[in-house]
Amino acid sequence: MDKKPNVLPTAEQMANANETGNMISEQLQNENIVQTNRGSDLESQVAAQMKKNTDDSLKMREENITKYEELARQMDAKRAAQLNEKQPYDWGDQPEQPPQESPINNNHDYYGGSGSNNGGNNTPPEQPAQPAPQPKEVNHYIERISQPQMNQPFDVIPLPSEGKLYPGIKKSVKVAFLTTADENILTSPNLVESGDFLEILINRKLLEPGLRYRDLIPGDRNAIMIWLRATGYGEMYPVTFYTKDNKQFDTEVNLSELKTVNLNVQPNAQGLFEFVLPLSKHVINFKLLTVGEIDDLEEILESKKDELINEEQTMILENQIVSVNGNKDKNFIKDFVISMRILDAQKLREYVNSIECGVDMMVEVRSPGGETIKTFLPLTPKFFWPNSQL
Repeated sequence: MDKKPNVLPTAEQMANANETGNMISEQLQNENIVQTNRGSDLESQVAAQMKKNTDDSLKMREENITKYEELARQMDAKRAAQLNEKQPYDWGDQPEQPPQESPINNNHDYYGGSGSNNGGNNTPPEQPAQPAPQPKEVNHYIERISQPQMNQPFDVIPLPSEGKLYPGIKKSVKVAFLTTADENILTSPNLVESGDFLEILINRKLLEPGLRYRDLIPGDRNAIMIWLRATGYGEMYPVTFYTKDNKQFDTEVNLSELKTVNLNVQPNAQGLFEFVLPLSKHVINFKLLTVGEIDDLEEILESKKDELINEEQTMILENQIVSVNGNKDKNFIKDFVISMRILDAQKLREYVNSIECGVDMMVEVRSPGGETIKTFLPLTPKFFWPNSQL
């Protein structure tokens, strides 16, 4: 009988198969371990890089926040510092004023011509009003020591203006002599440094009710000042001059020999002067500025000295002019001044400057070498402090 085919593996075949299977299984397991390790390393590298990128981003963000906070702090500090300083000139829009209707109608336009190219519009360009001078803070001690010394010896001295510029004032005024009490003022450093000593001194010595230092025109103020010095410390005033070769020499000037220049142009009953502008033919009434008005103008100009445009010339005219063709409105006068033709303004200034009134401070002295020198008399510390070494 034939043998049946052997379909079941023998023990040896099974052993060999198991060994082969174990080898294959071990090999596959090792490959899986290698693949797993390789995948884990790659993932770790990617994760580490992502973490590094995140850390770098956070660090950069924090640095930027810190930087911008510091920049903002610096800008705030700079802005705060600027607010405490003088503000720069503003080129922005100027504040508007209501248009001023010109009352002038004498067959001339506002600018003084008969055929200007302003389209028949006689209204001058609008400008912001100048700041009004602020009154000085009252120092009650200075106010008290500035009162007229009515119980002191005095003399009557003529005014160069002959009193024509002060309502109700005569040609001459009472002025008291300097005393030792006044010397206390002249030797007080605080008063001298403040520059108020001359105002205090003249207010004490001027014995005319209703007339004070700030009401005087400069020429009358100078006449009173020279009289006080000549009668208080003597007529001889020691001065240092220089020759044409710049050689220094000392001499004395007799203050009593200085010439008084009386008012050479007659004002009207209100103490005003009249001038007709040569081009526009407008009639100007103006006044001579007082010491107080000049001081106020100087304060305003000093406060505006850093601005790009110097407004001194127009500001002086605005304060000198009282009326234009009878119109006394301040806003109208201001607009008129800034629109004046240059030649009209120049001729008006020349006429104002030609009105002389005061003391002629030009003197002639002779040097040790016989040279005659004509010069302006300087007012040095020796004027009120003869013993000064300055």
